[in-house]
Amino acid sequence: MHAWEAVQKSVDYVEENIKEELSIEELAKVSFLSMYYFQKLFSRLVGKTVNEYIKARRVANAKPLLKSTNRRIADIAVEYGFNSHEAFTKAFKEIYSVTPETYRKNDLLLTDFLKPDLSIYYTLVDEGVPLMVDDMVLEVNQQALEQTEYYTGFSKQVDAREMNKVGVNALIELWDEFHEKKDTIPNLLTDGLEIDYFTTDATPGKVQYFVGGSSDDQKSEGFTQFGIEPGTFYVCTFEAENFEYLVEDALYKANNYFFETWLPRHGIGMDDMEPFLIQKYVNVTDEPKIEIWIKPTKELVGK
Repeated sequence: MHAWEAVQKSVDYVEENIKEELSIEELAKVSFLSMYYFQKLFSRLVGKTVNEYIKARRVANAKPLLKSTNRRIADIAVEYGFNSHEAFTKAFKEIYSVTPETYRKNDLLLTDFLKPDLSIYYTLVDEGVPLMVDDMVLEVNQQALEQTEYYTGFSKQVDAREMNKVGVNALIELWDEFHEKKDTIPNLLTDGLEIDYFTTDATPGKVQYFVGGSSDDQKSEGFTQFGIEPGTFYVCTFEAENFEYLVEDALYKANNYFFETWLPRHGIGMDDMEPFLIQKYVNVTDEPKIEIWIKPTKELVGK
């Protein structure tokens, strides 16, 4: 058994018994590891200590009940292993930077620390070979773009940490602005693709974030226009059964696999002059699908 498989057993066990009392000794036995090596491997592979992870997943599992029910927060807290309202509130605020009461009363999108599928970091597929992970199908291919694609929308400078931040998701604000005002953008194409992208910014620790839709090549005053120039791209396509899972879970996992596993282990670098992350929302209804596009360095195209 590989180390990641042993730790995955404990991760799965935590999720299956999230409301029960859990101990490091118990999880080490599930993983067939000594307590010392279990804790060491867990922190290395999952990115949190065992107790930090259990707390984060308990809070994440309890969070939907704050919106879907009128149950007392104290009762929800006890159900998910917290001994008091105060303990749950402290953990919730530590993870999301807001209290459970604030979340319940406001329309906030909070990004969770997800249950990992460690296999995605240790499975390397060739181009055009689908990979099934959890409830998504992922595939990487090269695609040639023959002519410039234009997109019009909104952009703003954001903290680079927002890209993978757990808690309040400031990026959704730009999506909200785009959807509120898209009918006022004169050059948008009917039923065109929607995209977002990140590119580097002159300010250290900042990136430029863009959200928009397919448009013609005419610029619209008051809006930002972005063009994807012709060339050869590596495209990571992934799909899931529903859009909510696609953007809240699969998007994070696909980006991690593409940028941290697939590209580096195939020896593929990215063109520094290009946006370093383009995401196309190809389908958001039937068989929801997203494509992640990157332009590789010229010398590596076709490898």
